[in-house]
Amino acid sequence: MGFLVRKICKGATLEDISNYLESCQTKLTEGLLKIGNGLVSKKVLTLHGHEVSAWRILMSIPEHEIHHRGQISTYLQMNKIEPPQIFGLKIEQVKTK
Repeated sequence: MGFLVRKICKGATLEDISNYLESCQTKLTEGLLKIGNGLVSKKVLTLHGHEVSAWRILMSIPEHEIHHRGQISTYLQMNKIEPPQIFGLKIEQVKTK
C-alpha cells in the first residue's frame, strides 16, 4: 500500500516561493471560511491549557506573519538589499504639503 506524495517546490526560484506562499494563503482562507463565524466567539484551550477566545488564536496568524516579515526585512537590509514595500511609498517618499 503506497501513498501518493506530491512534492511542492518551496523555493528554488522567486516564482516558486511566490506560488508556494499564494497556495498557503488560499488554503488558509478556504479553511477559515469552512469554519464559519460561530467558532470565533467560542472559548478554546491553548497548547498550554489556557482558555482563550478562538479569535485570539486566529489573530496569532497575521501576528506571526508580521514577525517573520520583520525578520526577512532585517536580513535583506543586512545584505544591502532594499526590502520591497508592502504599503506603497516609504515615509521618505511621501511629500508633505
